[in-house]
Amino acid sequence: MSRYNCGLRIADCGFNRKKPRVPDRARLAAPGTATRIAIKAILCLVMVMPMSLLAGCQEKDAPAPPPPAPAQSPQHLATATIRVGQVPLAVEVANTEATRQKGMMVRTRLGPDEAMLFVFGRDSNLAFWMKNTPLDLDLAYIRSDGTITQTERMKANVLEPVYSREPVRFALEVPAGWLQEHGVAVGTKVALPPGVASTRETP
Repeated sequence: MSRYNCGLRIADCGFNRKKPRVPDRARLAAPGTATRIAIKAILCLVMVMPMSLLAGCQEKDAPAPPPPAPAQSPQHLATATIRVGQVPLAVEVANTEATRQKGMMVRTRLGPDEAMLFVFGRDSNLAFWMKNTPLDLDLAYIRSDGTITQTERMKANVLEPVYSREPVRFALEVPAGWLQEHGVAVGTKVALPPGVASTRETP
């Protein structure tokens, strides 16, 4: 009888064979087990997340931002009455370096006859600009003898300086349109009371 070398025994072909023992690894992969593992993982994650958030809340607070810089306020100076042509005008007198530097800065309104006279120690070439000055103004440059040599319209907050064309000792700032309204032009004389022409510089 020929023997066929099929390589199988009767037991190998599934006859009279006992059910093999399922390894532990296989049990973990059995149907339903994966779902249970996923649920456990989600529950663990839900429990860990609040702890992480709590730890984040316990971190040192960020430093508070610095307080805003205090708002500037306009200066108000002692006044004197001058005469521009035939028109009397009450002016605040800026006769120190500090008061001249600030001038009309941060003023948001100006009365129709409010003005400021800038007094310098001697005739020199001056330059004015409108930094932090939110109002249009008229500017008149004045020589030591009281003669207006130049007038300019100064636009609010414009940083480009306006230079005097010749040496002058005084500058007068008035509301925009005041000079034209009162017929003031180049050549008009400005009369100052005694003491106004002197400066108050610190030695």
